[in-house]
Amino acid sequence: MKYSYQQSLQHMLIPYVISGVLWIPLSKIVENFYPDQLISQFIVDLIATFIVFIQSILIKNSSIYDPYWHIVPMYFTAYWCFESQSWWPVLVCFFYCIKQDISYFRFWPGLSYEDFRYEEFKNKINNSFIYWIFSLLSFHIYPTVIVYLGYIPLYYTIKETQNHNILYEIGLLISIIAVIIQWIADYQLYPYRTKQIKGDCDVGLWKYSRHPNYFGECLFWWGMYIASLSFGMKYWYWGIGALGIQIMFLAYSIPNMESHLLKKRPSYKKYQQQVSCFIPWFRKNSKSN
Repeated sequence: MKYSYQQSLQHMLIPYVISGVLWIPLSKIVENFYPDQLISQFIVDLIATFIVFIQSILIKNSSIYDPYWHIVPMYFTAYWCFESQSWWPVLVCFFYCIKQDISYFRFWPGLSYEDFRYEEFKNKINNSFIYWIFSLLSFHIYPTVIVYLGYIPLYYTIKETQNHNILYEIGLLISIIAVIIQWIADYQLYPYRTKQIKGDCDVGLWKYSRHPNYFGECLFWWGMYIASLSFGMKYWYWGIGALGIQIMFLAYSIPNMESHLLKKRPSYKKYQQQVSCFIPWFRKNSKSN
């Protein structure tokens, strides 16, 4: 079924509006059984994931989940702030989420779009029931778990009452810089993604990293983790969230995107040879030059 952009936007936002309206009542109900806020909010997070998943099935498009990373975290981080005086970490989170939403919907053409990776798996599996089970586990629940783990350090920066050290400011500053890096990278990529300019994006940050947007994304999570270490090393193991997100990008997202771009544009091979994959770095001289 074809949808206009306005219809697409309505269908996309319906599960997120429902989740937002139900967030506080669901949280109060779950807290009756699980008083620990980290556990109760994770359960509500999973319920919201199922609400989005149902819409994905109804619309037959797993990309309904794509904005989840930067809409739902605003719900549980704001909820964590109740009875707390530490608003700065949440403001940094909102800065990240709002920037991501603006960038996503600026590029998003409507429900005619579905991430190419979802389409590839759909074609490979070639069975609707099995595909949607796979989509639930891989494209919905897995990223929900990883992102929640990534935000747990922020929970402690909100809830801790003891004095913090300089790592608190350094961590939040790193996260802010990371969002700015993403914003610049998305701005520079926009004319290429909208095909106003053809070819490989080789300007600005993209001259020094093939994926500066992904670099900024991962840097954001490490900043959150560093801020939590300002209260001591007792939370060191919560770096598992930032590490998990880092591994997901390096082991899955980037290789898949690189393979996809090589199929679309053979010229990308030369760009690969010259430009750092992830961390912005000096260019290499192409042998062909």
